Amino acid sequence: MRWSIIRLIWSREVRDQLRDRRTLFMIFVLPILLYPIIGIGTVQFSAALDQQARTVVVIGARFLPETPPLLNASRDGFDPRWFDSVAEAERLKVVLPKAEAEADWLDPELRERGIRARVADAVVVIPEDIRAQLERDAAPRLPIYYDSAGERGQITYLRLKEVQEHWKNEIMSGRLARDKKPSTYAEPIRIQPVDIATATEIGGGIWGKLFPFLIVMMSLTGAFYPAVDICAGEKERGTMETLLISPASRAEIVMGKFLTVVLASMTTAILNVVSLAVTGLQMASLVGGAASAGRRSAAAALAPPTLTSAFWMILLLIPLSVFFSAVCLALAVLARSMKEGQYYMTPLYMICLPLIMLTLMPGVELNLFYSLVPITGVSLLLKALITSDYQTAWRYFLPVLVPTVCYGAIALRWAIDQFESESVLFRESERFDPRLWFRHLLRDKDPRPTGGQALFCFALMITLAWFLMQAIATSAAANGGSASTWTMAIGQVGFILAPPLVLAFALTSDPLGTLRLRLPRAKYLAYAVGLALAANPLSHALGPIVESLFPVSKAIARSINEMISGTQSLAATLLLFAVIPAVCEEFAFRGFILSGLESGHKTRTAILMSAILFGFLHVLLSLFQQLFNATLLGLVIGLLAVRSRSIWPGITFHLINNALAIFLGRMAAAPASAGLAGRLFSDPAHATYDVKVVLLGAAAAAVLITRLAREPNDRADAVTDLPVSAPGSA
Repeated sequence: MRWSIIRLIWSREVRDQLRDRRTLFMIFVLPILLYPIIGIGTVQFSAALDQQARTVVVIGARFLPETPPLLNASRDGFDPRWFDSVAEAERLKVVLPKAEAEADWLDPELRERGIRARVADAVVVIPEDIRAQLERDAAPRLPIYYDSAGERGQITYLRLKEVQEHWKNEIMSGRLARDKKPSTYAEPIRIQPVDIATATEIGGGIWGKLFPFLIVMMSLTGAFYPAVDICAGEKERGTMETLLISPASRAEIVMGKFLTVVLASMTTAILNVVSLAVTGLQMASLVGGAASAGRRSAAAALAPPTLTSAFWMILLLIPLSVFFSAVCLALAVLARSMKEGQYYMTPLYMICLPLIMLTLMPGVELNLFYSLVPITGVSLLLKALITSDYQTAWRYFLPVLVPTVCYGAIALRWAIDQFESESVLFRESERFDPRLWFRHLLRDKDPRPTGGQALFCFALMITLAWFLMQAIATSAAANGGSASTWTMAIGQVGFILAPPLVLAFALTSDPLGTLRLRLPRAKYLAYAVGLALAANPLSHALGPIVESLFPVSKAIARSINEMISGTQSLAATLLLFAVIPAVCEEFAFRGFILSGLESGHKTRTAILMSAILFGFLHVLLSLFQQLFNATLLGLVIGLLAVRSRSIWPGITFHLINNALAIFLGRMAAAPASAGLAGRLFSDPAHATYDVKVVLLGAAAAAVLITRLAREPNDRADAVTDLPVSAPGSA
């Protein structure tokens, strides 16, 4: 790439963005206006909420003892001594109904109707014999009726509970003084909480949850709108053709636009963070001006993070903006118009929100698994840095940073591939007619599925898997036991094998070619057998390392062992855990999905994406510990499928790999100390391969993969190389 051209395109795009009033408003004006308005509104609404008095109807107030008094002298409120201040006492208004009206409040139906109609926020019923019970040291009950479904009822109940607690303590003090007992008599043990967190650390905990959420959402928002404008907007304005006929290559054009979107994303996020921090300082000064110690501590908690935390936020903002900018640019290239580009915002938000909301859940802490999850890893790392948990932050800094950059690079590669496709760049806006679209699918079928259809197949598999697994679990619970392995095998056929088969025959004119059902040459079957045998020792040796980094819970391990041990026959075990998964998963991922991804991407990109989806399926439906193993094996199987133009070598590799895992598990259960096992395994009891076998297998696998990568694609049928027909063509 020529960086001078990239810099020229970047400066052009930046100038165009600075001329757009909507972009300037979203990046510069909105952050300055938004948070002060939110801050002022929050303070005013909070003040208005505090000033509203809650109405409490007290039934039988005449039965209350004179000392200590529960109500004030005017009998329209509670005694101020039971509150921290007179202002707090005024927030509860007491209403004493007349004697003839008390009967209505004592009727349960009428009382509930009055509370729901907000005639009263709470009702306190004083028993007639309360004085007698107190005189004989009994514990009378004072029921409080309120509606917990509304915040008014909840707030009123909490205030009444505090009043009763203070009143109860005063009665207890009188009893202790009367009986000449020490104050510790009624409270033999006092719990003394000692919070070592400073006010600044408490504030860091609050901002540690708020700032990551804000940075993620603002980075996404700041990247999406400029990306749509400089891609879909240029299509509408007719300036895309002028740019494409310039001496710049497609990759250089994408890089220039990409850097523009990164700049907009970072600027938007930084300005939002700065505006929120300034607003927080202002609110802290307003709250801190109050006299109470509680408000002063609240003001300290509202203080924004330190400069060190701000530095880390800006530093981590770079890879986050890179990731979002690449994703948004790829989606914006797909869009035919600005309107269609804005439609993509909703599903993108729906995907990002659960990943960021996960960091707000209690008990979720940064570990090696979360560090590999997009968005979640960066958010948890930001949270650790803001809360000064540097030990955790340094441990997972690179595990978070490297995958985020890799995800951004994959998305950027996707954007470049999209930009190099003329059919994507010059699609015109069109009105969608479901009947015409459905007719086109059935009549004008292409030989291979599109990339969108491949991703739809994957999404359909996940959706069907969810509903089928719920049905299986419900059926098992109804039968009072766990689901049988045969039921789960049938379910796997239903949600993994059925979707690609149905879609291949419904959407393509060459379903057999799409599923790669042609017979392969013998050498590719030999490659499959050799790679499966050579890679197994290394894969098995890496298993304990992965499990040490990502421990499997005992409950899951016990469930898996019970499932495997529930099938006594070796043939049945091989069928359930080797043959059926190999056939189903290969038809889906190296058949329909890989064929669809190949139609819109380069072969390397298609193999990588299908392998990632293959690993992601194992995360969703099995163990997230299988992500690495499944993804790496998916790369090898994808290479086998592309070179051989057949699905059978992949099925062979997959079947042998799963079968070896079953044999190793049985060997560990009944170890052999001599013969072949003694030469292959250093510890037959745990089926641990000898180091020499692992190294030899790794070397053999490397040689086989290198030779396979250099092999030309096997004889391709002519249909594979035909261009994708345009909609409406014959």
